[in-house]
Amino acid sequence: MNNNSQFATENNIDEKTVRQIREDKDYQISLTTIMRICEAKDIALSDFFFKVGI
Repeated sequence: MNNNSQFATENNIDEKTVRQIREDKDYQISLTTIMRICEAKDIALSDFFFKVGI
C-alpha cells in the first residue's frame, strides 16, 4: 500500500483527496475532510484549528 492509500484508509478519506492535498498547493480542504482526519487522529477540531493558528 502506498503512502496516499495508507493515509486515505487510516483517515477514512478518498485517496484522490489525499493526492490533491499533497500535490495541489491551491487545493482547499473541505471541513468534512478535516473533521475525518481529526476524528481518526483523535484530535478535537478546536485543537486542530488552534494548532494551525486559525
